[in-house]
Amino acid sequence: MSLLVAGWVAIDEIETPFERREGSLGGSATCAALAASLFTEVRLLAAVGEDFPEEMRKALERPGIDLAGLEVVPGGETSRWGGRYHYDMNSRDTLYTVLGVNANWAPKLPAGWDDSSALFAAAGDPVLQHRLMAMVPGARARMVDTIKFFIDGARDELLKAIRAADFVSINESEARELAGTPSIAKAGRALLEGGTKAVIIKLGEYGAAYISGEDYFVAPGYPLEEVVDPTGAGDAFAGGFLGYLDSVATVNQREIRRAIIYGSTVASFCVEGFGPSRLLTLERDEVEQRYRQFRELTHFEVDD
Repeated sequence: MSLLVAGWVAIDEIETPFERREGSLGGSATCAALAASLFTEVRLLAAVGEDFPEEMRKALERPGIDLAGLEVVPGGETSRWGGRYHYDMNSRDTLYTVLGVNANWAPKLPAGWDDSSALFAAAGDPVLQHRLMAMVPGARARMVDTIKFFIDGARDELLKAIRAADFVSINESEARELAGTPSIAKAGRALLEGGTKAVIIKLGEYGAAYISGEDYFVAPGYPLEEVVDPTGAGDAFAGGFLGYLDSVATVNQREIRRAIIYGSTVASFCVEGFGPSRLLTLERDEVEQRYRQFRELTHFEVDD
């Protein structure tokens, strides 16, 4: 089994009310790939410039992550992002976005990668997301993520991409905007009526809601007393979710619910460090321990 993760590998500048970091390894594909590698083999498809630090590349050279698809664009500049968080870590201001090599990058699969069994197309150009899904026709689980920029600027192309995917991952404000309703439940149903197969609406520290034609499932967030940096948590969720699904024999509603809890579990570790720093040290045993705690926190008996 192998999960193809496509998106940005970037360099971030992150500011919270308590600390500021420059030159931090970042990017949607980075966090998703690190999270997914806890469960399955990962193929990372992304582009960086010649300015991408060697120590950052070495950080990605982990067991379970194939970097054959990490392209270095000659003369190119690595994408960069700067953000500032408030005391409410669910909200942030984007200070700047430098597209760099991703302004014109056209992903190409290394030989043999077209047999990938799952795909995560992280937030990006929906035209490219749709093209990526066509490149891996045998994938049994394909997820696309998006951001407000593409909802505003490429709505029709985005709707086409999410209709072609098995899952769409989107945060609550973006779901409301895309569906044109303030209700999370109605937003999920509206997206299904528009042709989306299944929607995962990310609720930040409050968890996630999963809506499909057969199921409606709400998972709480893991209760953390200290959040260091939420950057990349949504991508870590997606990586954990799809990584787990790629590791099981059959993708069904039971395994999807488990995958949501695993995704939330991995995301809870992500926010304990700046950028992907906690994911770089995370072990599967730690994930399993917190997963069991998660189950205990949400379990209750029902009297017949």
